[in-house]
Amino acid sequence: MNQEIREIPFDGNTLLGVKTPDGKVWLAVRKCCLDIGLSEGQARKQVENIQTEAVLKSNCRYLAIVQTEGTREVKREQLFLNEEVVTLWLAKITLTDRMKEKNPKAYDTLIKYQLKAAKVLHKAFYASEEQKFTFHQSTGLDGEIVELKQKLDMTVIQLNNVEETLDYQNEKFNAVMDNMTLTTVQQGKLQRAVKERVNYLLGGAHSREYKENSKMYFINLWNGLKERFNCGSRWQDLNPKYFNEAFDYISTWEYTEN
Repeated sequence: MNQEIREIPFDGNTLLGVKTPDGKVWLAVRKCCLDIGLSEGQARKQVENIQTEAVLKSNCRYLAIVQTEGTREVKREQLFLNEEVVTLWLAKITLTDRMKEKNPKAYDTLIKYQLKAAKVLHKAFYASEEQKFTFHQSTGLDGEIVELKQKLDMTVIQLNNVEETLDYQNEKFNAVMDNMTLTTVQQGKLQRAVKERVNYLLGGAHSREYKENSKMYFINLWNGLKERFNCGSRWQDLNPKYFNEAFDYISTWEYTEN
């Protein structure tokens, strides 16, 4: 029995799935990432992560598939992920407030994939338990169905334990992140960015306008940054998770009257 390749309609895109002769169903990782709305670089990073993460690396494999490109048929190897851990992998792609603000479509699409993609992929190849039973009979696995079900049940239990551990570790990480402040190196970078912005707006450090108004501009900018990111009385208490966003704020800042 040769491997079966299907493009399965899902949320305006298609899931590229493969069922191998051993009856396992696999999802093409790179295409899934791009359909969600991740960049090429982010897709490559996910491919790398899957091959190094403890649970996922034992459930992925490269498969050679033939696809039509224009008038040609091209055979390429791609990384595929076992359907049983697709939901676990998607849950590891962090949903951040910055992602929601910068790329809301990808944010919403990722949620849909996290909730439904694995089920849609599985259903496309195994529309019913009856079809699954028939498949196992045709490949000589009829006598092993009970044992296989027991193994699958154990896999589900193990995955649930992994998810609980990940949730606990994520809570601890978030608690640490919420109480972190900028390092001295980060503080220095923000100070230079603020100085460059004020210099730009006032025509340089040697201009008359700079000499007359720079102090007022600096105070206005720092106060605006503290208010924007809820730093309290000291901008140095900015949470590092907002470090890049602070640079974006400074680069577009304009003086406003209090």
